Amino acid sequence: MDTSKFQFAHHKLDAWQVASELADKGKVVADRVPRGHRNIADQLLRSATGSEALIAEGANRFSPKQKRQRFEEARSEAGEVASHLERLYRYELLGEEETEELLALANRVCAMLTGLIRRCSR
Repeated sequence: MDTSKFQFAHHKLDAWQVASELADKGKVVADRVPRGHRNIADQLLRSATGSEALIAEGANRFSPKQKRQRFEEARSEAGEVASHLERLYRYELLGEEETEELLALANRVCAMLTGLIRRCSR
């Protein structure tokens, strides 16, 4: 779907775009997780999509305080994504290269959100 015709504030944020990529790649990983470990896959997917959604919610809020709160929550969700990825790696359900790629995305989301949080705190 072409979303370029819509004017939502979150579409302009690099943090949302990277979080969206993380959520998409997280879904690919979650779909491969075998039975017996589905709870981790579900948590991974929830935290990845939660981060993306919270960034969108924050971007579309009016007051800096409301924006900051959602961005802080989104940053926490991205940190949770990292934890689930590390667990999948330790369980040998995710390879090192893919783990590092996804952790780099999660780290990037956290860094971008830190900047947005600081900007809303002025």
